[in-house]
Amino acid sequence: MQTPRGTLVHAERDADGLLEVIDDATTRSLYFGNSIRQSSMNLHSPHSLALGYTRHMLAALLFVPDPRRVLMIGLGGGSLARFLHHHFPLCRIDAIERRAAVIDLARRFFALPDDGRLQIRHGDGFARLGEAPEGPGYDLLLIDAFDAEGMAPALAESEVFAQAARQLRNPGALAVNLWSSSRPEFRHCLAAIERGFGGPVLRLPVGQRANVVSLGIKTRRRPALKALRQPARELRRRTGLDLPAYLRQLQRHNGLLARLFR
Repeated sequence: MQTPRGTLVHAERDADGLLEVIDDATTRSLYFGNSIRQSSMNLHSPHSLALGYTRHMLAALLFVPDPRRVLMIGLGGGSLARFLHHHFPLCRIDAIERRAAVIDLARRFFALPDDGRLQIRHGDGFARLGEAPEGPGYDLLLIDAFDAEGMAPALAESEVFAQAARQLRNPGALAVNLWSSSRPEFRHCLAAIERGFGGPVLRLPVGQRANVVSLGIKTRRRPALKALRQPARELRRRTGLDLPAYLRQLQRHNGLLARLFR
């Protein structure tokens, strides 16, 4: 069935509303009943990252360039999980998604690998943050928690990010996808991250989009951002991500806070 957004591949409803999988000429996307693409996959290169905000979230790799354990809150179509699984063969990924139907669609339509290194659980990822860390903790924590109405309410709770910091190893990094179109809500969420995380928090706007990635860094010694130039180039060769560009953007957008990293 053709729609203004492309060919409708699948549609269903769960308790939270409509879920749609739609293809255009090169891309398969997941929608939550509106015009906003929640997740996208390049049909010819499933391991690449089709949406800019997902690439920006992995600026966290600047601070932990070889992650071995990653916790994801929010699965969507599994773009970040596919990418990390492909490029970091020693990495274990734990993903928690609150909508069982989203997990099912990700497995059926978005080429999620069937492998023991990728564990997907149905449940409340924010509740998981309040539990004791498993083993030594996680290297990366990626939070992308949206529904058809916008950002998850938990993103405005500072205790969530205090718990997030406890889940991370040292060094470790947190990346949170925020939506800035509602400035009061965005500022409230950003303040909650800064209060709760208790460490440096950097902002990384996503081009012409309303997405802003917030990066929390857990480290005993603040790295000089300029010292990350060579690791950024190595990560670009390894993954194709333009980490040097994200590093320059971090320096440009964070003013005094960025200077504290020098």
